[in-house]
Amino acid sequence: MSLNPARRLPGPPITARPGLPWLVVVACLLSLPVRAETVAPIEDWRQANETVGRFERGHIDLLRWEAEHLPTPSPEAPAPSALWTLHEAIVAAQRTRPDLLALPGLNARERAQLQLRQRELALQVERAWLQAIAARHAAATHRQVLEAALAGHELALRMARVGNWPQARQQRESLLLLDAQAQWQLAEHAQRAAVIELWRLTGAEWAPEVLAQRLPADLPAEALPPHDPPTLDALEQTALDNHPLWRWQALEAHRARQAVGDLQPLLTAIRQATAADPASGRPQPLPGFDRPQRWPHAWDKALQTHLETEALERRIRADVRIAHSAWQTAQRLAQDHAAEAARLHTALEEDMLQRYNGMFKSTWDLLAAARARLQAVNEAQQARLGAALAWAELRAVLDGLPYTGAAPRSTSAAAAAADQGH
Repeated sequence: MSLNPARRLPGPPITARPGLPWLVVVACLLSLPVRAETVAPIEDWRQANETVGRFERGHIDLLRWEAEHLPTPSPEAPAPSALWTLHEAIVAAQRTRPDLLALPGLNARERAQLQLRQRELALQVERAWLQAIAARHAAATHRQVLEAALAGHELALRMARVGNWPQARQQRESLLLLDAQAQWQLAEHAQRAAVIELWRLTGAEWAPEVLAQRLPADLPAEALPPHDPPTLDALEQTALDNHPLWRWQALEAHRARQAVGDLQPLLTAIRQATAADPASGRPQPLPGFDRPQRWPHAWDKALQTHLETEALERRIRADVRIAHSAWQTAQRLAQDHAAEAARLHTALEEDMLQRYNGMFKSTWDLLAAARARLQAVNEAQQARLGAALAWAELRAVLDGLPYTGAAPRSTSAAAAAADQGH
């Protein structure tokens, strides 16, 4: 009996269960030994026909058999109460850095600098925590891709063994398996590296292998940015109000200006001293101005403090604007990817199920659709990670840190050429 019957016998159609991978449907076919060299060709042919013969309606009976006989896998995720939260990770990291604890006798500037270093540590922990969660999710997704490739590879071996397929088509599935294995191994390494980095930063009481199991399986809602953040002007003002060094420096500049009275003559003198060459329009190689005979030291201090305060304010506002733009871009990418992945998932599931029930689509179409869906899920997750990191960077800027985030990037990838032709 062929694995692709040309007609469909009467029977109720199969409906998809949420989260049921098509690769398990294929896997229930594979009751033959894996190694071809251990079984004679004629015996392979007989066993293949006997196996398929148990399912008179082909794929429909296979799917129903799987739904009735295979047990539902139990979730491996720990209970929510046992999950390691971001706040717990930051507290653990603070315990490893006694040099960042405030000691009695610190002045205002020293406390402000120490507070910024504490915020920098918290940002590092949040980055590592988010990346470890995303890496765990990516490894699980690549594991499903590998399982799909294993099922397709094994079924291709059987079909080539009984003479239904040429070697070239079987080798195509072998290439898909090799690629899936490589991607899964890279994802596993990325997960281990991300968890170890989090363990290094926080000094967690568990080994990295145990720590990985105590992380959420997906990015929690509280780590994701809100849909309606404050306006850019409000964010800039919040960053200025929260920046401890700017508050301290603004106070020093105010005191220095009060001691001088009016800084405008000094600012005008600087503008005149740095004017371009009137003949060529080029900047002067060594700008300078002649000081009057009476030039108190308070003038130097007031002028320098005023310019440093203005420069710090510009840096804070610029960091907020860059971080805000990066967050908005990452958020749009995440929303677009999530919405598109969900739409494609639903459309492919419904269309493929209808065609599968009608015997218009083969097992290979189902496997290709599964690979496409898993790829879309992984891309959407990476986009959500980018949005969460961008939001963390923006909050860090609002807390007084300089912007150090990377530019947003798209995670979309073209469909693999190996998926074509089935």
